[in-house]
Amino acid sequence: MITQIRALLDDSQTRKARAFVEKAEFVEGKATNRGSNVKNNEQISENDSDQSDIGRMVVQALLNNDDVLNTAFPRGIPGPTFSRYQPGMYYGLHMDEAIMNTKPKPLRTDLSVTVFLSAADEYDGGELELWTGTDPQLVKLDAGDAVIYPTGLIHQVRPVTRGTRYAAVTWIQSQIPELKHRQILSHYYHLVARMGHKADETDRLLMESVRTGLYRMWMEL
Repeated sequence: MITQIRALLDDSQTRKARAFVEKAEFVEGKATNRGSNVKNNEQISENDSDQSDIGRMVVQALLNNDDVLNTAFPRGIPGPTFSRYQPGMYYGLHMDEAIMNTKPKPLRTDLSVTVFLSAADEYDGGELELWTGTDPQLVKLDAGDAVIYPTGLIHQVRPVTRGTRYAAVTWIQSQIPELKHRQILSHYYHLVARMGHKADETDRLLMESVRTGLYRMWMEL
């Protein structure tokens, strides 16, 4: 299940994040993944003192978004990594690690998140390519938009041929570990939204009974 979220960051937040990445110090991306021979990008130095503030803003935007809450059911989201792709840069086919050694404790990566910080027309190439089956799905969104996808998908960032691609990347440990269970709950929330005011009190009680029953079966605390 791939979820695209328009305007995850509002205009003010997008401008703030963009101003940060434009003045930040970047280092070779392989510095954080020396075993990868397919990674050819740049990341903001871990020594950048402003990175945690902007990172918290991105994480809070995810936690405040109803689409994120009702499809990802986040239990933990680490601060994002900020990346830069200039012409000729790419990140070849790979899968993200199953466990991230975050602090104060490791985090299981159920979902991967890319928040776009460059407008789609600012660069050529640089599409996020997700292997979902026989045909890869290409994702290239506007600044402030985000895409969330299962971490186990093989994926890549295609080579940038013009301009600069800025993005923030992070992961989500879900309270609902199984993808099929998240899909069912997501469909439930869509159904509730569609019913809206058409539901009477009995309908609402029955729907709440379904929701709490599914949570008891599937949720990890």
